[in-house]
Amino acid sequence: MSSSQQEFVDRARAAAEGTPYAVAERPYGFDLTVDLADARWLTITRAHGLKRVFTHEVHLEDNGRYGITDVDNTVSYSGGAASLSAERSFKRGRVMSYSRRVEFGLDARTGQVGKVVDYSFRAGEGRELVRRVAKELGWTEKMNGEQLGALWFAGIVVVLMVVAFGAVGIHALLT
Repeated sequence: MSSSQQEFVDRARAAAEGTPYAVAERPYGFDLTVDLADARWLTITRAHGLKRVFTHEVHLEDNGRYGITDVDNTVSYSGGAASLSAERSFKRGRVMSYSRRVEFGLDARTGQVGKVVDYSFRAGEGRELVRRVAKELGWTEKMNGEQLGALWFAGIVVVLMVVAFGAVGIHALLT
């Protein structure tokens, strides 16, 4: 890893301090991941059979360019005397996501009703953290492979739709 790349990683780690994000160095740069060891998140995963790991893979290049790939993994499970269910979802690329969960419950020790879960998550927060660090260092963001592939796919679909509707229109005019 070059010294400029290492500086980016170190600054991202400093910017993540005090947030639920953790920075882990990788051969391509670093991962910025929601830190599930944080007590706020751990309570939710234990109490509700929910595990969500959201990572921003940050790919650093030697020329001062970087790319961000979002990876969203969610596993939920529940079980009772007669049933067991589990669900897993995986998203990769540019993930736009906002979730909020608020639950009230009865405290088994005191008998008082109170808020037991108050949690919100916005996928863009991690990207914003990375972009602030990049701007300070003068780095430029580039599209990652998933984004370029999606852009090409969308372009091809639009062209095919124009051709199909054009053919239908010409057919209608001729008949």
